[in-house]
Amino acid sequence: MDGQELLEAVTSLVRPGGRELVCGRSGHLAGHVCLVVSDAIDLSTLLKEFSRRYGQLRNLVSGGYVDPTVTERTGLPLLAPFAGELVEMRGWASGSRWLGCGVVRAGDGEQLVVLVAERDAPPDAASWVDDSPLRVTGRDARNAAQPRAGTEGEVGNERPEDCRAWVQRVIELTGWEPRGIPVDWSAIEGELGVPLPADYKELCEAFGGGTFSDSVSFLGRDEGISFDFLTRWRVALSVDRDSTLGTVSAVDPHAIYAPGGKGVVTWGSTEWADEYCWLIDAERPGDYPVLARSHDGGPWHWYDMSTSEFLYRVLADADFQPFGIAQYDLGTTFQPGTGCPSGGRPL
Repeated sequence: MDGQELLEAVTSLVRPGGRELVCGRSGHLAGHVCLVVSDAIDLSTLLKEFSRRYGQLRNLVSGGYVDPTVTERTGLPLLAPFAGELVEMRGWASGSRWLGCGVVRAGDGEQLVVLVAERDAPPDAASWVDDSPLRVTGRDARNAAQPRAGTEGEVGNERPEDCRAWVQRVIELTGWEPRGIPVDWSAIEGELGVPLPADYKELCEAFGGGTFSDSVSFLGRDEGISFDFLTRWRVALSVDRDSTLGTVSAVDPHAIYAPGGKGVVTWGSTEWADEYCWLIDAERPGDYPVLARSHDGGPWHWYDMSTSEFLYRVLADADFQPFGIAQYDLGTTFQPGTGCPSGGRPL
């Protein structure tokens, strides 16, 4: 099938109430569907379009190397049908479905594949629905939504000592030994055209990039691509600027931040595809409201708090809805990315 037919087929499978997943390929078990891809479509085009539609991707297989940390909860159902044949595989989570596209060995050559597989739905997903276009939440994030004008003045008011306290709480919560990872922040901030939050930089130097509680991905300093903040921002910006993929941004009604402008930069996500971002305005350096969106592509929630406070509340505060995960007893661990440095040269 051509590109448009393929996208329509994928959409029909991942939308709520999509049909039962039964693959017709010999030797492939039920629970997934493999889709035929036109020879006129390449992997790069699919990655861009699916990233635009379904958000942050997971790098499951690269150059024939399978990420050894992949589990049932993080994309393994996309790998099972092609055991031993995989060359590349990227995955996205969408409700009760996994979406994957990649390359497999086929005879003496290689073949592009797209598949949709079943996954466990996010916990209590239906209870997180919010019909408002933007939810603005105060400093303690426990009050009802407030009019935007009522909280606008709080943006950027977090004192440096408060930020350091929240970083320390995350460290103590996870029992992590800070690594002191060297990062060339001048180079990174020079490319972005704005300074990054001080507490975020402390988190990066302490943890690098990796996964909290086996479910919350943190983009920091990582020599691979899965958890590297700068690499993921570059890819997102390239996709957002590609006019051949349409005019609607993956972070609509916003755009991906470009140097000198205003837009969204992602710094975290969950295994069920929640997204954690900043809304950065180059004309207001130092203001870093957190924007968060749940897995179902619902409205953005606006939080006037530091990155480290938001992360701590996600991990430890069961009442921090709709993003708190403490109620699910996932633990408070941290697993660094496979390419995360323990020291060495700065980024």
